[in-house]
Amino acid sequence: MIRMLRLRRAIGDLLYLLDHGYPRESAVNFVSNHYRLPREQRHLLARCVFSKREAGEHRRKLVRMRGVRGRRLGVDGYNVLITIESLLTGKTVVLCNDGVLRDLRAIFGKYRVRPATLRAVSALVQLLERAGPREVIVFFDKQVSHSGELAADVRARLKSAGLRGNSLAVAGVDPRLRGFEVVASSDRAVIKRARAVWDIPQELLRLKGVPSPKVVRVTGSGINLFRRKPSFAGRGRGPRSASVSSDRRRRLSSRI
Repeated sequence: MIRMLRLRRAIGDLLYLLDHGYPRESAVNFVSNHYRLPREQRHLLARCVFSKREAGEHRRKLVRMRGVRGRRLGVDGYNVLITIESLLTGKTVVLCNDGVLRDLRAIFGKYRVRPATLRAVSALVQLLERAGPREVIVFFDKQVSHSGELAADVRARLKSAGLRGNSLAVAGVDPRLRGFEVVASSDRAVIKRARAVWDIPQELLRLKGVPSPKVVRVTGSGINLFRRKPSFAGRGRGPRSASVSSDRRRRLSSRI
């Protein structure tokens, strides 16, 4: 309980600093150190808490499955598959205050293909069939072991499903996603440059295509833990701003 209260206050302080224009990295480090947060909670602040302005920009780009039909779709392969794996294996995921579902395991550099990976690929391709994009390209970072084999497997599955597209292992995924009508990624830098964003893991959870995991929701007043599938907010207004007392505002402004 004490640890959760500390995290709620940390989120509120970080939101205050971000909303008042403080540099993101400095604000995250300051708040994390001030509250002596463990690594996973620091990662949550870094990946899942956005200023009201930035959260709103992200939300306005989010589309549902019907917004993908007939359009060119670029998929950030590992970013999407790792989060789907978390859903399939009951790991905790976070519904961030920008409306995007994210995984906090930070295993990208150590990623290994395993049985859950193949289940995640199957879930991905089945959803793509339902979505009906005009073309879909799935990109995997070739620096990760066995990316070539995984890309080949996805490519074969796309062909078998009758989907026009490709799956490639490339050096530098982010630049490859530019120019697509819709991108599937939870990466902040990718979302910033995208025209429209499809949150594939969240779509799967909406459709009950995966077991109900633990879903942590980041809001303007802290965090909430859902043991069942929450009602998701896509486009529209974000959560209300955190309430920070005037004393805390003065302390925060003077210390950072």
